[in-house]
Amino acid sequence: MKKITCTFIAILWMLFSGASTAASFCSQLNVTGNPEYPPLLWHDRRNPDKLIGAAVELLEMAVADEGIKVNSLYVGPWSRSQAEARVGRIDMLTGAFITDERQTWMDYVMPPMMYMPNVIFVKKGHEFELETWANLKGHLGDTLINNSFGQEFDLYSKRNLVIEEVRSIEFAFERLMLGRTDYVIYELYQGIAIAEAMGVGEDIVALDEPISSEGLYFTLSKASKCNSPEFRSFLDNKISELVESNVPQNLVKKYTNIWKEQAALPRVD
Repeated sequence: MKKITCTFIAILWMLFSGASTAASFCSQLNVTGNPEYPPLLWHDRRNPDKLIGAAVELLEMAVADEGIKVNSLYVGPWSRSQAEARVGRIDMLTGAFITDERQTWMDYVMPPMMYMPNVIFVKKGHEFELETWANLKGHLGDTLINNSFGQEFDLYSKRNLVIEEVRSIEFAFERLMLGRTDYVIYELYQGIAIAEAMGVGEDIVALDEPISSEGLYFTLSKASKCNSPEFRSFLDNKISELVESNVPQNLVKKYTNIWKEQAALPRVD
């Protein structure tokens, strides 16, 4: 009888322990990210207050069992998204590379949702050899404000290269087409998607060698009330399960088609 009672108590403890852990999570998450990151994330052209994309649905799948609502919000350009997360008005970023500076104000969900090749885009007919980063010296480059392409390249570029930071990749590609800059640094898939949407997909090409390939992570603001060791562990496990099942790749295919449909619609700003 004593053994049965102990077993019953142990079962109750596990049930209520799990329930209390779930209840300790926030009921909703306010998230944002880079609004120029199709098919992973972009400014919804049918709903100007929202961001949509593969990264949003992946996060929704991760927290669905706990009944947590994901509010994917458009708050402005990538630099503004980071500023909002830094102070805790945004709970999570749906896609960021790791840097030491960023780790001072947000925690990273492990593992990465996927790896992203970062490349050099140039105007067709103006390609140049890229064996090492040193080949970028003497050329003027553009990229997004506060963008990162891996800590090692970020440090090298600050010390050795001339790169202007601009508000949008569309603007950077416009400057490239006008000959006002020599190259644009951006992620391969996102850059191709945006160039095609602008109608310059045949005029802008990526050099063969990526400058880096970095893991892309979900992150939690250290200032968010939703950030706890239990919730981070929960997300680590859920994202790991989804990555192992190749869910991110399947979502990328799905949202590539959705992006192509939306790209024909007028921009919302």
